[in-house]
Amino acid sequence: MISLADGGRSGTFDHRALVVDGDDTVDRVLLPYLRRKITSDQAVLMVVGADTEAIVRDRLGPDAHALQWAPMNAFYQRTGFTYSRFLRYLRERQSRQEVVHIVAEPDVVTDPDSPVDRAAAYLGYEAMANEVYTCYRCSITCVWHGGRQSPSIIDGVRKVHQRELSAHGVVDNPGYVAPGDFLGERAQATMTAVPPVTDVDLTVWHVEEVAACRAAVAQWATSRHFVPTAVRQVVTATSEVVINGLRHGRPPVRTRAWSQDATLIVHVDDHGGRCIPVHAGYRPPLSPADPAGLWVARQFADVLTSRTDGGRTAVRMYFPYAVTHRNLRVPS
Repeated sequence: MISLADGGRSGTFDHRALVVDGDDTVDRVLLPYLRRKITSDQAVLMVVGADTEAIVRDRLGPDAHALQWAPMNAFYQRTGFTYSRFLRYLRERQSRQEVVHIVAEPDVVTDPDSPVDRAAAYLGYEAMANEVYTCYRCSITCVWHGGRQSPSIIDGVRKVHQRELSAHGVVDNPGYVAPGDFLGERAQATMTAVPPVTDVDLTVWHVEEVAACRAAVAQWATSRHFVPTAVRQVVTATSEVVINGLRHGRPPVRTRAWSQDATLIVHVDDHGGRCIPVHAGYRPPLSPADPAGLWVARQFADVLTSRTDGGRTAVRMYFPYAVTHRNLRVPS
């Protein structure tokens, strides 16, 4: 089914993808959409890269001032922080009874030398947005570039967006996969082997021993030139995962940590052999009494993956220096 207007569904969350597959895609697809919004005096927040911004400003001329512009680094930092930052923005707008349309260009291109695929990890958050953002009156159009991402990532992009913005309007996406199913397909992450010798290797049997683990991780992160705020975030995320392993898995819980280029990697496993629920850590706690361990860990780690195999459950977290040294708090 095709909508000849902008495809917005009044009073509901509308999540769509715009796949840029040519030099003229922004002109053919995004510009007509923005002109309709400006003509109808609807609020649009633009969180896009410099190239896309330049094209939009050039083509719209003075009309571009009718759009709201936000710097990319106000939203795109760690993958989990990005997801929760948009959530907080939607809460703020809804508290003022304002409807907003967002055009976002995910800044998650994976460096070939990176030890983990950030783009693939971010798709989990894109999937969960279809559940967690659903109470907000808005639309989010996510701009993904086919030339910058692998075909498998673009295939995943179409699976996690209910609709797609095209030159013909907004089209229902027949390849859309429900969040639980999408995350379930990727629940058992493939992990490279832990190095035979690591910088940190500690085993914890009781909660009282977690303090020693925190101290060791803090010393290690400091030695890798992480600033104090970033060190606290690595320590907090590790502590939350270790405590989860003691409470929900079975001791002993082993923590190993090492670095690869500018990325710190923390690997925690327990002996419970109990799979982590696919939604764990994607939904923010609604009250102080709600479990928050994996939510906090997902905010402080850039990428968090898990795997249950051979009677053990492993959680691995990645902390790239470039995105963890900023002074950030856990989004509420």
